[in-house]
Amino acid sequence: MKYRREIDGLRAVAVLPVILFHAGFSWFSGGYVGVDVFFVISGFLITSILINDLDNGCFSIAKFYERRARRILPALFFVLLCCIPFAYAWMIPQQFKDFSQAFMAVVLFLSNILLWAKTDYFAPSAELNPLLHTWSLAVEEQFYIFFPVLLFSLWRFGKQPVFYVVVILSFISLFLSEWGWRNSPVANFYLLPTRAWEMGVGAMCAFYNHKRIIQASQPLSSIGLFLILYSVFLFDEEIPFPSIYTLVPVLGTALIILFCSTGTLVYKLLSLRHVVGIGLVSYSAYLWHQPLMAFARIKIYPYPHWTVMLALCVASIVLAYFSWRYIERPFRTKNGSWVDSRGKVFSTAIAASIAIFSFGLYVHLNNGMPDRIRLNDIQRSYLSTATASPMRSKCHASADNKIEPKDACRYNNENAAIAVLGDSHVVELAYALGEQFKGTDIGVAHFSFSGCGPSYGNAESSSCTDWTNDTVSYLIDSEEFTHVIVSYRVAAHIWGTFQGTYSNLPSVKGEEVAKVVIESLRNTLLDISESGKRVIYVDQSPELPRSIQELIYSGRLVGGNIQGLSRGWWNSFVDFFENTGVIPEFIDRVDVAKIYCDNESCYAGREGVSFYFDENHMSVEGAKRVADLIIEESEILGER
Repeated sequence: MKYRREIDGLRAVAVLPVILFHAGFSWFSGGYVGVDVFFVISGFLITSILINDLDNGCFSIAKFYERRARRILPALFFVLLCCIPFAYAWMIPQQFKDFSQAFMAVVLFLSNILLWAKTDYFAPSAELNPLLHTWSLAVEEQFYIFFPVLLFSLWRFGKQPVFYVVVILSFISLFLSEWGWRNSPVANFYLLPTRAWEMGVGAMCAFYNHKRIIQASQPLSSIGLFLILYSVFLFDEEIPFPSIYTLVPVLGTALIILFCSTGTLVYKLLSLRHVVGIGLVSYSAYLWHQPLMAFARIKIYPYPHWTVMLALCVASIVLAYFSWRYIERPFRTKNGSWVDSRGKVFSTAIAASIAIFSFGLYVHLNNGMPDRIRLNDIQRSYLSTATASPMRSKCHASADNKIEPKDACRYNNENAAIAVLGDSHVVELAYALGEQFKGTDIGVAHFSFSGCGPSYGNAESSSCTDWTNDTVSYLIDSEEFTHVIVSYRVAAHIWGTFQGTYSNLPSVKGEEVAKVVIESLRNTLLDISESGKRVIYVDQSPELPRSIQELIYSGRLVGGNIQGLSRGWWNSFVDFFENTGVIPEFIDRVDVAKIYCDNESCYAGREGVSFYFDENHMSVEGAKRVADLIIEESEILGER
């Protein structure tokens, strides 16, 4: 197909927002849509090549995959190898083990499957994953396992019927993404079935453009660029993705592909020398940026300054040039490359994949090689107590693990007098209460849903809202419970998390978001209380700037204790919530900071006991201390 300079310029528009988004620059809150732009471009270019080959009767699966291997693997494998020494030197064992699993997944093009099982793309912990970005490579390669075979199989029926098949399958995928963000948002983000329609849109553009001269349109190409930039600057992590909203950057990209040509302003902008230059190295830039930023965040405590992140954005482009010049280009074609035959391409790719996979397997089987790091006795004690509830996987509901209220876990006694309601921050608390009530007849029922803030009474349907409404109604109607303990990571639901911003405060998500959270929580407390049950509200535990394991391994101990945040900073963080007056005066309230903090500091652990198992969830031991405080202040045992 004819080279289109503006497409390389469009690649620059795609990669720069992704890099700046991952660097944490808030102006580019929707920078992640650059990946969607890449998906459309990829669908267009690859389908154009396939259609030309099929039309000319020279299509070959072997040739197609040789071309993909030459394009994708050399730079990818080089970046992976460059990551190893930094991962070995700087990562704590669990991080190194996760990294090794990612290594194995990358060479099998299953990164998106692994991340679906382990990581929310927008979670703070994702910023520390050097290979987070490889999920999109996996989606593309999975698409290109099936798509060429589909075209080849159907081509004998004619180009137009094949086009309609692509249209139908793309609409099915789009509708599936609309269902997915409501019912299984993490799977929806990472998996091929809900992403395929984006490459399908690019494929439709290829069918439309085949053997046609591009009809330049100033208005339509300008609208296309506007839609992409609108998404980059005005979308954020609260936008369900992918979904119908994803049509904004996807259609914007399609409009540029279809109607951007010489004479249009967009063509002139995208064809500028430096814009095209960034586009040419965009694949390598995409590969480099996340490892650079992740390793910087791992190494620099508590977080790198914005100037460091900006420098790493520039470094991504600089490294990308050298990677493109000396790794990508020499392998693109047979001429001038020592891999000068198809057999050598496949044999080299297989050998390199086996070597990388073997390294990953070795580190995984050795649990992240903990012997790399020497620990003293108190550090070992902290590590041994940084544990989650053993019932977390069984009893904690999520969009992918539905648990009906009637099926909630019971601890200590099947006839539960106490119910514990909230998000993931009550999992250990419910378990700890059950443990502390052993020797009595008091049972504890566990009602929690992952990442689900106060949403009782919300009109918009989602797996979180539906579960909350059903559960609160169940608690109100049930005669089983005498006490209901409610706790949420409420400050984070209002503010957003501060991971990545500390020691600066994050911005409130917005008055409307805060209003919904506050009203839902207040209505939850009031309605349950009016049903005759005693309601106890437990403030969330202070959070940490880094995970407890990182604090332990880095030896951040003062007088044998692990300091987390300053007390003043934490008070400022929760101040917005405090000033809302959301908790009615007649509701009992338990202040967790009373036992986790003194006047100066909030602690991650004391005297060899960790209060957390990550950066924000209480450990079982930490939760036991809160459970004791609840029992003491509410005098539950004295009432029986």
